[in-house]
Amino acid sequence: MSAVWPRQVVEPITAHEAHVHEVVEVLAEGRTAVQGYEIVRLGGHGRAMVIEGRVQSTEADEAIYHEALLMPAFAVAPSVGRVLCLGGANGGMAHRLLALPGVRSVLQFDVDAELHARSVELLPHLHRDALADPRLTVEFGHPRALLDRLTGTFDLVLADLPDSVPGSHAPALFTAEFYARIRRLLGGTGVFATQAGPANPLAPEFFAGVLRTLRSVFRHATPYTAAVPSFGVPWGFVLASDHEAAADPAGSPAAGPPGTITTYDAETHRHMFAVPRSLRAGRARPGRVSTDDDPLWQV
Repeated sequence: MSAVWPRQVVEPITAHEAHVHEVVEVLAEGRTAVQGYEIVRLGGHGRAMVIEGRVQSTEADEAIYHEALLMPAFAVAPSVGRVLCLGGANGGMAHRLLALPGVRSVLQFDVDAELHARSVELLPHLHRDALADPRLTVEFGHPRALLDRLTGTFDLVLADLPDSVPGSHAPALFTAEFYARIRRLLGGTGVFATQAGPANPLAPEFFAGVLRTLRSVFRHATPYTAAVPSFGVPWGFVLASDHEAAADPAGSPAAGPPGTITTYDAETHRHMFAVPRSLRAGRARPGRVSTDDDPLWQV
């Protein structure tokens, strides 16, 4: 498409439309050994991280995304003593996890050490003082390799992953085989939550596919959504567990630490789980389970 601004980020929403952001300043850009990235200032959303051409978080609304991923799972988890966070290089999740009552340790595992370092340097508002907290351990490598070597169980596992787009490492992190590894680490009582792509009634395949795949692995898997303005469309999430507490997460809002949790509350929680009829119809259509041999891709 022709440029609206001298520099812009153009994100596909469907095969026939896109969401366009004005870039007013480039803070850093390049390609690590893992992925292409830009850390920029967007005209409408402030500082932002862009991976493989897709906006991952922005200064204006990162709290909506991170709290939507975290708080419903925290609400239903019987315990949150030991937490695993997969992804999260931008830093928006760690300080929120560490503020939750009962958290004794957080292992954050990200695929890209170079991008994490750039984020610490250029997006300090996301990391805050989390890296100085002795309860946080940050390691780097492919999440599949990490899950194969981890021992013990976790009370809460969060998948704060980039978009599953062609050419990225992310599609392997939305498959039944990957979810089976996570299920093993939860020990029957832990809770898992993942971002699940666009909750777009006109293109529901990825969101529906993630839900279908998690339901093939876990006893309970419940979809929900949040409106993250910089993403252009509502965003999908799925909460999964074998524990009975996760059977009906819609009725179990949590209270967050004052001053740390700023966009989530009980009313927001109920709204997240009120998935529109148009999306429910999309996920009811027949479809496939994502596997290592045949993973799901976003538009």
